[in-house]
Amino acid sequence: MERRVIILGGAGDGSVMAEAMMQARAAGARDTLVGFLNDTMSPGEEIHGVPVLGNLEKWRELGGDVHFAWARQRVGLMAERVERLQQLAIPENRFVSVRHPQSFVASTASIGAGTFIASFVTIQPMAVVGPFAGLRAGANIGHHAQIGPHGYVGPNATMCGHSRLELGACLSPNAVLLEHKTLGRYSLAGIGSAVTKDVPAGTVVMGNPARQLRVMRRPAVAGVPDTGKPMAATRKETARGGGA
Repeated sequence: MERRVIILGGAGDGSVMAEAMMQARAAGARDTLVGFLNDTMSPGEEIHGVPVLGNLEKWRELGGDVHFAWARQRVGLMAERVERLQQLAIPENRFVSVRHPQSFVASTASIGAGTFIASFVTIQPMAVVGPFAGLRAGANIGHHAQIGPHGYVGPNATMCGHSRLELGACLSPNAVLLEHKTLGRYSLAGIGSAVTKDVPAGTVVMGNPARQLRVMRRPAVAGVPDTGKPMAATRKETARGGGA
């Protein structure tokens, strides 16, 4: 069935996603890109040769036959972008996943709604990719790996078997997450990092082996109550039965 699709995003990630959709269309996919919604550009302006139709709230005026693609991930601002999507309250069944035709997805892998799979991504058997995740060019997702909602795997980054990204976690370009290790929600592993230990929620790590640089404060993170404590305390609190 042919679907009309509008990308929610701008000239950066939006252009990358638009090109992937065009390549998929040329390879036989039936989704058709008909426009963009963007909060900072004016209607009639173009992104990648496709018109901007209005701001993000305009989705409410569009018919039920129109579907959407989410292109608003941004490393370092992931929590704010998640909150914006929640505010829009677009039903999840209105979102499509965009997959570049030069990617590989195993037959036993699971892909959530609203995901973006770029060129030369490899997703191995039994991997689980949650809704609104972004997998960038050349990313390698190992067998049984799990990517939570809004997880981000940067260009040429690798998730080894049974590794896990929680909500909004970011594995930056050329970084590696060792098998059975976890990046906690909204945590960030910097460019080229080798993550050999679990990373607590909201923590920024970098290096080989990856070491903690800083801990983001709770107010910057969606869905986490502001107690004034660093986010890294969340896991310990939960273990004691005091976490949210």
